[in-house]
Amino acid sequence: MKHSVLLSPLAFALAAMLVTTVQAEGFGGGYGNPNGANASVDDTQINHSNDVINNETKNTASIDGSLDGAAGNVGVNVAAGDNNQQANAAAIATADAAFVFGGLSSSSASASIGVDQQAYNNTLTNYGNPNNASVLGSANEATGNVAINVAAGNYNQQKNDMSIAASENALVATAASTITQTSSGNETENKLGDVFEVDAALPTVASGFGFGGGGYNPRTPQTPVVNNASLSDSLANASGNVGVNIAAGGGNQQSNSLAIAAGCNACVAQ
Repeated sequence: MKHSVLLSPLAFALAAMLVTTVQAEGFGGGYGNPNGANASVDDTQINHSNDVINNETKNTASIDGSLDGAAGNVGVNVAAGDNNQQANAAAIATADAAFVFGGLSSSSASASIGVDQQAYNNTLTNYGNPNNASVLGSANEATGNVAINVAAGNYNQQKNDMSIAASENALVATAASTITQTSSGNETENKLGDVFEVDAALPTVASGFGFGGGGYNPRTPQTPVVNNASLSDSLANASGNVGVNIAAGGGNQQSNSLAIAAGCNACVAQ
């Protein structure tokens, strides 16, 4: 299969878009004689030595009725809570005359992605916290490179990466994706939320954690920690490269990566 057909769902709007913090290279000194097409994504997310205490805190992250019919390179990050890390990255390099620019030739195409996610020595204590992350009725009929990250809670790490390299005369096409996720030394404690109320003789009701004495009496039952992540009525008839990460809770690590390298000669049996 020729690469112009292989990449067509993505290429129509992506070729002119380069996301920041990502390198796309391979044009040599100009458009005359490139030595190759090379696209790379190299990202690192590190989250460590943090302390979070939530007392009946509500963390809600959602995408509702959005991105329908979107086209091109679409990246969305939605986070609720603390110390969440999210990223969408794209790198594109082309040396194909027929593909996008015109008048280019190359002998090689290379696309690579490297992702390193580290989460360690974090402490999280939840007292009756509901964490809700959802994608509802969104991104239907979307085309191209669609990346969505939604997180509710704490210390969630999410990534969507894409790397494309194309060369019309490439004899060698190489695509590589390397993902490293490390999670160690983390502590998560989910507790019931304590609710306190004043003596019946007083009109005030106080809720929360940390009250005691002075006429305050604990009331049961308490609210447990609830984590909900959902994908509903979304991404119908979507086409292209679609990456979705949804997380609710604490310390989740997620990654979607796509590396494509294509060359006409590389696609034909020699």
